[in-house]
Amino acid sequence: MPVLVVTLAAAPAAGAAPAAAEYVAMGSSFAAGPGIPSLQPGTPQACARSDHNYASLVARDLGLALADVSCSGATTANVLDTGQAGQPPQVEAVGPGTQVVTATIGGNDVNYLGSLGTYSCLTSGGSGCGTVDQAAINRTFDDLQRRLENVVHAVHDRAPAAKVFLVEYLTIVPAGSACTGVPLDADQLAFERSIATRLADFTRAAAANAGATVVDVAGASAGHDSCSAEPWVEKYSVAAGRSSYHPNEAGMAAVAELVKAAFAAA
Repeated sequence: MPVLVVTLAAAPAAGAAPAAAEYVAMGSSFAAGPGIPSLQPGTPQACARSDHNYASLVARDLGLALADVSCSGATTANVLDTGQAGQPPQVEAVGPGTQVVTATIGGNDVNYLGSLGTYSCLTSGGSGCGTVDQAAINRTFDDLQRRLENVVHAVHDRAPAAKVFLVEYLTIVPAGSACTGVPLDADQLAFERSIATRLADFTRAAAANAGATVVDVAGASAGHDSCSAEPWVEKYSVAAGRSSYHPNEAGMAAVAELVKAAFAAA
C-alpha cells in the first residue's frame, strides 16, 4: 500500500532526522476504542482511549507524530468548544504545524449508541433502561450537517494546510434480523439502521461542503456487523471489560487500513 507523503514546512538541519508529520486524531468512542487493550499512557479513564485504536495503528505504520485526543462520549461540542474528562476541546490539539486530522464524530449528537443500548436493555428484560425518544433523535439530524461542517472549518482555522478526514462509523446492526446477543426487534433494527444511514449521509455532505475527505467505513463494514460471522463490532452482550456495540480489534485494524488508503489517495 502506498504511504502518506507529507511535505514539511522546512528541511531538517544537516545530519538531523526528518521530522515526523503531525497527526491529530479526534472523535468519540469509535475513534477512542474503549475495551480494546490497552489504555494509552496518560489517557483520562473516562475517555478509554486504546493504544490499538485506528489512529494509533495508522501513526505507527506511517511514522506519524500522533496527538490523540479522542474521547468516549464526545459530541461535536466536545470537539469544538466544550471540555470533557478534564481535557480541553479536542480541536485545541490542532496547531499551525498539524498536517493531517481524522475525526469520527456525530454519533453521540444523535444518540446512536445510547438508543441502541436502551433498546437492547428493554428488549432483553432489563430494568432502569430508560426510553428512546425517536422524534427528538430525528430532530437532532436537522443540525448535524452544520455541526460536522463546523468541525472541519475549526480545524482549517487553526491549520489552513491540514488535510481533514471524516472517518465514518462502523456498521453495527445487521441488514437482516437480529441474533443471539443483539436483543433488538424488527422496528428497533429499522430505526437504528435509519440513524446509521443518515449519519453517514450527513457526514459525506458535510465533508463535500467544508473541504474534507470521507473515509467510507460504513460501506466497507457492511457484512461485518455485530451479528456477522466476522464482526468488526461487539454485540450487546460482551465479555467483562469489553464495550457493547463498539469496535473490536479486527474493526479497528480494518478502519486503520481504510484510513491509510485514504491518506495515500489524498
